[in-house]
Amino acid sequence: MIKYLDPSYKDEIRQLYENSFPEDSQSFVDHYFDNYLDVDNVIGQTIDGELVSMVHQNPYQMKWQDKLYEMPYIVAVATHSAHKRKGYMREMLKWMLNDQYKSGITLSLLMPIDSTYYDQFGYGFVQDMLSYKFKADGLELKVQSPPYKILGPDDNIELLNDYNRYKTQFNLSENRGMRALANLVKEVQAEDGCVVVLPDAYVAYYNNDEVFVRECAYSSYEGLVNCLKYIVDIAGDKFVEWMAPVDSPLKHLIPHRKGNSRTLKPFMMVRVINVQQILEDMALMLGDSIIKVTDQQIFDNNGTYAIRGSDVSRTDEKPDITIDVESLAQWLFAYESLENLAEIRESVTLHREVIYYPELPIKNFFNQYV
Repeated sequence: MIKYLDPSYKDEIRQLYENSFPEDSQSFVDHYFDNYLDVDNVIGQTIDGELVSMVHQNPYQMKWQDKLYEMPYIVAVATHSAHKRKGYMREMLKWMLNDQYKSGITLSLLMPIDSTYYDQFGYGFVQDMLSYKFKADGLELKVQSPPYKILGPDDNIELLNDYNRYKTQFNLSENRGMRALANLVKEVQAEDGCVVVLPDAYVAYYNNDEVFVRECAYSSYEGLVNCLKYIVDIAGDKFVEWMAPVDSPLKHLIPHRKGNSRTLKPFMMVRVINVQQILEDMALMLGDSIIKVTDQQIFDNNGTYAIRGSDVSRTDEKPDITIDVESLAQWLFAYESLENLAEIRESVTLHREVIYYPELPIKNFFNQYV
């Protein structure tokens, strides 16, 4: 049986989580279950009352193109080892997507360890990140070591202004408040990390065999330089690993030299849950056009949509574009062009030469690892 779970399953949820994700420390699991888990948002597959598979839908408020969306962030996708390869997860994810549609959700997101499983469910990558690995050697930072403050669990208010200024440069970002930032500090500390405030910036990092920068938000270029200077000061001769948006100025500060590396990594996948709604939200950017959409999981999305001004309606007219739901997300988020999608996928066809595009490329920032 597939259903939303209730608090009576909390112990089973935790046991399945710990068995499925043994790499997570006890302190991290404690933090997740104390601060993030809402059992009411967990979908489970049960057999004779026993939990065998689960999906967590953590609610996140995201801002995209100046509009707020409640997006379920899909995590902790797990099946008991004795019940794998029986199709339970496939059934549950299809059930989940159709339930999200009925609930009025427009977009759903996840950050997969292995994306191949989610392609079949209509999720498509919309954001890449650059992973930098480097040492301080060769960095020409002509600044003094900046003043800093290591935050305690109740100091998170000092993050809010820098985060809010930082996210304005992105068309997609998490809409965080005080509680979310407090959880960031607690979560990093649960993994023996630090969150440090510097002039015009803050940085969250872990200092182990290497220094791993989990998140850096800055309100000026000088703020980014301050973070980089602080990190290389504490790293000494250790390697630093730092994930950042592709167009971050960090790429101009870290020299491309032997021993240093920068690797492009697909990062975030988005799934269009309600095609009608997303086309209405994007209508003025797309211009007048007729788009036929195919969806193998949410059948209610299948159809041809006429966009005229701000109005979107179903139609029997000949389409300008035929596109599958995964490619639709990648196009609307400006991750890939229509021409390239039509070249690589049989499910995308351009029926006319002139096609409208969103006016602005979508710049994404969502640096969250829970």
